[in-house]
Formats: sequence, structure tokens, C-alpha cells
Amino acid sequence: MKPNSERSIIGISVKAIAIGTIASLSFIACKSQKVQLLSAVQPGANAQAVAPRQQAKDAVMEWNAIALSTIRTDKTSPPMAAHNLAMVHGAVYDAVNGIAATHKRYRVQVQAPPGASEAAAAIAAAHRMLVNLYPKQAAALDAAKTESLAKIAEGKSKTDGIKLGETVADQIFAWRQNDGSNAEVAYTPINQPGYWQPVPPEFKSASMPHWKNVKPFAMTKGEQFRIAKMPSLTSAEYTAEFNQTKEIGAKDSTTRTADQTAIAKFWLNGSGTLTPPGHWNQIAADVAIKRGNTLQQNARLFALLNIALADASIIDGDQKYTFNRWRPITAIQQADKDDNPETTADANWTPLLSTPSSPAYVSGHSTFGGAADAVLTAYFGDKVSFTATADPSVNLPPRSFNNFTQAAEEAGMSRVYGGAHWMSDNRDGLTAGRNLGKYVVQNFLTPN
Repeated sequence: MKPNSERSIIGISVKAIAIGTIASLSFIACKSQKVQLLSAVQPGANAQAVAPRQQAKDAVMEWNAIALSTIRTDKTSPPMAAHNLAMVHGAVYDAVNGIAATHKRYRVQVQAPPGASEAAAAIAAAHRMLVNLYPKQAAALDAAKTESLAKIAEGKSKTDGIKLGETVADQIFAWRQNDGSNAEVAYTPINQPGYWQPVPPEFKSASMPHWKNVKPFAMTKGEQFRIAKMPSLTSAEYTAEFNQTKEIGAKDSTTRTADQTAIAKFWLNGSGTLTPPGHWNQIAADVAIKRGNTLQQNARLFALLNIALADASIIDGDQKYTFNRWRPITAIQQADKDDNPETTADANWTPLLSTPSSPAYVSGHSTFGGAADAVLTAYFGDKVSFTATADPSVNLPPRSFNNFTQAAEEAGMSRVYGGAHWMSDNRDGLTAGRNLGKYVVQNFLTPN
């Protein structure tokens, strides 16, 4: 795969992309227990409350925050963000675990020198991979690396860790060369009812039709968890979800509540944000800090999470460009062509939020959420209450949840509230993502 050609973040202070990144990205939602957590969802009595992160606690956390800042500055797309985070954290894991030797490797087998620094290895691996992926941001990333490594005492342990981390990152990067993520694939819309067409107001061409063919990070093939349950245009299920999105997802809806509108915007994570995969990384970091994870534990946690999220993006691409389902804005405006007497066209219907230029089935937000739910629930358990903060671009209060499943389901429903998806897009995306997440946890990075 080729490096991204993004604009540079040279000029941003080191702290803005290192530990201070947490503040700049509004990761800190509250500084005392006196701050009220605003949400329609309240933590259950048996849940272990988890507050947003206050600061990066170790090198893995620090460089996860730097990676998210890099993605946000670059305006990396959600699929590519997931892909790149998997490369970063796959390298970090193999570097740290190469020294700790507690779990099975991901890709790279290394012989670590005795006493090599795990923190130095994590920093070097993350830095090397991010520079490979975002070369125009190299100066700022180099400065962040210098600041991070300055916290580690000089000596052989440090230099051995750096060398190990860089070696692992180079091997992971080489493995992902020509993985299809930068391919260009022609796509011609099918001009029939039910099939995706470029959507108003910009009528852009199809976005990333090649993504279904990207080499997986864990799956054996892109269609491994494919779900084929899209309802036919004349079915009762389609009629029900058509009317649901038409009513609750409309820009001028009179039935969507203020909280549902907030949910749609809270989980949107569009261009120039952390992206949906980044949002789930932020949630994982908040919980990991509260739990007191070690550096080794965080290396494994973020590798599992991001490997699953990367393959979730491939599942989403496979589903979208296999079934090529039309979006609600097209379907509702052209309902007179669907041969369903129970649907009524509205040529002026517009959704609450803009519609992406890709087919509807399945929802990427739902697939990401399902994968994250499965991984984080397997890792932390199902009784972990936490507070999630929104991307600062939307200026919304934090939301609290009893568990990861609740958050994933809300993230999926956000796309129905926003008018971009149908309920079956959400349902089947969640299912496919969860099936993937369970597969990753059961088959990768297991104990020795």
C-alpha cells in the first residue's frame, strides 16, 4: 500500500499531537466527580463506572492519541483510518510482545535482546509506521517521538527497544504493500429501482468501491462474514423500514426527539474528525485507563480492537458493493418506481444528515460498532459503564452507557435517525461486526 498524501501538521506543537492531543481533541470531558454526565442512559447499579481519560498513561496510550490526532488532521476516511490504526497497533503489539513473550505474535517473530525496553519499542514502532503512512507529517511525528523517548533513561535497553520497534514496523508495513487499499476500481451504477445511484445534492461517484477487495488483517476473505438478508422492495419488512426512516430520519421530522437528533450527530464522525473507528479507540482508552491496564495489556487491547475494526471496514465494503442497495434519499424520492403500493414517494424528502456516496447495505457505523462491542466486551466484560465524549466539532455533551453493546446499538441507530440508512442496514451490520469481533478475539493474540 502507498503512503497517504495528506497535508502536513508541521507547526502544531509537539504537545498538541502527543499527550496534549488528548485535550485538543476534547478527550477530557470532566475533571471532577461534580460534573454531571448528560445522557438518556444511566449506568446500572452493578456496572463499574468508567470516566473519560485524564491523560495518556503509557507509551501505547500516548501513541494511540497521536495516531488519532494524525488521522483527524489528515481527514482520513473511516475505512483507511481503520486500516492504518490496525497497521500501527499490529506493529506496536508485535514489538511489545516480542519482548514480553506472553502471547502469540500477530505477524512478526522477533528475537528480543534481554532487557529491551517495551516502552521504547512501542514508541519506535508507532512512530515508524505513522511516518510511513503519513510522510507529510514526519516532522511533527519526529518531534513527538523525541519527546516520548526523552522519558526513558538512556542505555542499551532503550536503544535495543527502538531498534526492535522499527524492525517490526518495517516488516508489518512491507507485508501490507499492495494490499489493495490504494487500488482504483471502476464502478458503474445499476440504473434500476432498489440499486444505488449517486445521491443529491452533489451526486458524487461511488466512494471506495475497491475496498471490498482489500487484503484482510484477520479474516480469510472479505466475504467471510457476509450477511444476505436485505429485504426485497415489496416485502413487509422493507415497507416498515421505509416508513420508519422516511418519518424519523427526515430533516424536518416531527417525530424524532431532541435526544435522537443529538445521537445522530454525536456518532456521525464525518470528514476531519476522529472517524467511527477512532471514536471506538477513544472509548477503549478511557476504559483502559480506569481499569489500570499495563503497557502490555494495552498493546494487546488496541491490536485486537483495530485488527477487528480494519476488517469491519472490509466487511462493510464487501456488503455495500455486493448488494448495491439504494440509499433512503433515493428510495423515498423515487418510491413511485419500487412496485410497492405501500410506499409513497416524496420528491422533496431530505435526510437530517448528508448521505455518503456509497450503497446502504450494510451500515459502516453498525459494523464498526458490532466489531468493537465484541472485542471490548470480551476484553473488559459486559458490566462496564462508561462515558463517551463527542468529537469537538459537534459540541455535544458526553453520553453514558451501561456497556459496550448499548453504545454500539445507539451508534447503529444514529444512522437511521440521521436518515442515511434503513433498519436492516443497522441490524445486519451489527451482526456481521460482532461475528467478526468474536472471531478475532478467539483466534488472534491468544496466550502462549
